[in-house]
Amino acid sequence: MSDNNSHPKGLVPMGQKIAFGIGMLANQMFPAMLGIFTVVLIQNLGFAGWMLGLVSFLPKFYDAILDLIMGYVSDNTRSKWGRRRQYVLTGAVILGVSFAFMWQLYASDGVTYNFIYFLVISLFFYTGLTIFSIPYVAMGYEMSDNFHERTNIMATAQLIGQLAWVIAPWFWVIMADKSLFPSGDVAVRTLAVYVAVACAIMAAVPAFFIPSKSTLNENYGSISFKGILNSFGEIKEGLKASVEIKPFRKLCIATFLIFNAFNTTAGFSYFI
Repeated sequence: MSDNNSHPKGLVPMGQKIAFGIGMLANQMFPAMLGIFTVVLIQNLGFAGWMLGLVSFLPKFYDAILDLIMGYVSDNTRSKWGRRRQYVLTGAVILGVSFAFMWQLYASDGVTYNFIYFLVISLFFYTGLTIFSIPYVAMGYEMSDNFHERTNIMATAQLIGQLAWVIAPWFWVIMADKSLFPSGDVAVRTLAVYVAVACAIMAAVPAFFIPSKSTLNENYGSISFKGILNSFGEIKEGLKASVEIKPFRKLCIATFLIFNAFNTTAGFSYFI
């Protein structure tokens, strides 16, 4: 892992932009495939509506809280590898392993067992997602101090990342092909392993190919329970100051409506 991140006028080589974009593809592919494979929980494994609601809500609620903690930990990490890369790599491994195991569900084990099993492994999966995604996104903004170059970095990453939503729906076609798999649950058990391995490798790419500088001698806050609690107060004050800006409020409302409208309708796409 190289530690040199200096470039003329903050410019970043295209290779590093692509490496960051490959990480974005994994970051988008994992949740996209969750939505595709979730159909099996209803159609083949007999999950009731309330079960599907809980396995969707509880891990995401846990993830929302863990995001705040992970943000503080990553921002204040002192390491010769910097503040991000080791977490990106660790998160990639946890994501791959947990995603593969998450879908090893058998109807013969019963609905209750499958519900508990899926919920528990989902918590491990979202732990990995937080460990990966929070430092990963921050890494992108730290690749350059040039405003326009940051825009180019994010544009490249989003261009590559959006391919996930083009690729993912084709898995429904593969899952429904009786010449390949006798049923949806068999298809998911097999495909999940291939998806997990491929996406874990892609998620690890930024950790190896995007340089960072040592933070061993930086004057960061202490990573402790007290430090994390204090950071919640800082977040609260920052949020309060931000929402007082009217254009920012409008942007937040628009983003909330668009993002949630997309995710809500996407959940019904298979049944439509």
